[in-house]
Amino acid sequence: MNGKIINLWSDVIEIEFPKENLPKVNYLLTLHNGKTYLLVKRILNDTTVRAIIIYNEQEIAIDDNVVNLGRSFMVPVGHESLNNIYSFKGEALLPENAYYEPTKVEMNSTINPERFLSKNVEFIETGIKAIDFFIPIIKGYKLGIFGGAGVGKTVLMKEMIFNINKRSENTANIFIGSGERSREAIELYNELNSSNLMDKSVMYISKMNESPGARMSIVPIGVTAAEYLRDNEHQDVLLFIDNIYRFLQAENETSATLGKRPSIGGYQSTLESDVASIEDRLYKNDNGSITSFQTMFLPMDDLADPSAVAAFNHLDGSMVLSRAQSAKNIFPAFDPLESQSNSVSEELLGKRHFDAIIETKRILKAYKDLEDVILILGFDELDEESKNTVKKALQLENFFTQNFFMTEHFTKSPGVFVPLQDTIESVIRILEGKYLKQSPEIFQYIGSNLDIPTDEELEEMSKIKE
Repeated sequence: MNGKIINLWSDVIEIEFPKENLPKVNYLLTLHNGKTYLLVKRILNDTTVRAIIIYNEQEIAIDDNVVNLGRSFMVPVGHESLNNIYSFKGEALLPENAYYEPTKVEMNSTINPERFLSKNVEFIETGIKAIDFFIPIIKGYKLGIFGGAGVGKTVLMKEMIFNINKRSENTANIFIGSGERSREAIELYNELNSSNLMDKSVMYISKMNESPGARMSIVPIGVTAAEYLRDNEHQDVLLFIDNIYRFLQAENETSATLGKRPSIGGYQSTLESDVASIEDRLYKNDNGSITSFQTMFLPMDDLADPSAVAAFNHLDGSMVLSRAQSAKNIFPAFDPLESQSNSVSEELLGKRHFDAIIETKRILKAYKDLEDVILILGFDELDEESKNTVKKALQLENFFTQNFFMTEHFTKSPGVFVPLQDTIESVIRILEGKYLKQSPEIFQYIGSNLDIPTDEELEEMSKIKE
């Protein structure tokens, strides 16, 4: 049975239904012959609900008839949904690619109430030195890429998509675009298509000019698709979310529209549970795995922003991209001292890799502490040990720069995939001081340094020439 609009303001609509036809929270309502979508967000009493506008093509008025669909969003899922882009309505934006009608399930219907985790540890190699060395990724892992505007979050995510797929054949890629530019989605589709990766990829997109309801719904829609592939089709899924902050921002806008009181920093009081509702569904079990990579915009580059703190609590690792690093022409603009990972343990990585991480961070921290001294007194006033520390730190900073395949058309430099073992050996050579007499610039935008002669080898070569 239909309901009737009894009140409206801004994007909020109050609808009265017969008691026996009262919709549940997150149910979809339509009017104007399916041209307008509403999403129920609050039940006021036995006959009245409050909904928000998801999409409308014409004006909404009091006394308009509203149809209760008796369900939430229907999500195209499974292998038949691959090679396409979908809107929040479940419509294929590339109908020419829809060779088969995909299975559709209701949003959030795939949540597994009996959560069980797999204890098997499998590492995923990205070929990106900074990630593989400092933040080793395990299947089922949740990595957040934090940074302000313009520091390279999306580029880094694209690089991971391509690099991981080079080594992984039995994986499906799901990309969720929440509140980002349509240009970025088009670019990603073109790049995936030209690399023959679209056949095992699917994109769920809600653009920045769409309603808060659409932007916040697209993330659980994409997660539903990922869960279906993992639990029903027993696949390993690489889930890319750009940008999780826009999802939280949309939830905040909706909360404010509904008249709820804000919490710390003006965010919604449900911030923690909003994050948990997504993050707690991303894990590895005996059916398959969901390994997720999520960009997180930092307002004012502030890691203490409540949205960032809420996300930190649920992630297995965080990669912080720093504006200070990008100002030094260090790309990816990775800040190893601010970044962290719970996969960094001697038991998982082995003593050699673990010790190299600890020593690298120690040297970089010591260099950071010396920066002010160098600015005031100059490098020459440092003692010999401090000079060596600074030299090693600068060499390490430069070593972790890398040319990306995704930026070849900008930089005109070929991208590089660096195996983890080459990265570890290269770092250890720097830590052992084998290049102290050489300029740090020789390490900038190289792959590994295994082909670069050490100081000792250079001396021997010069003796032979003499």
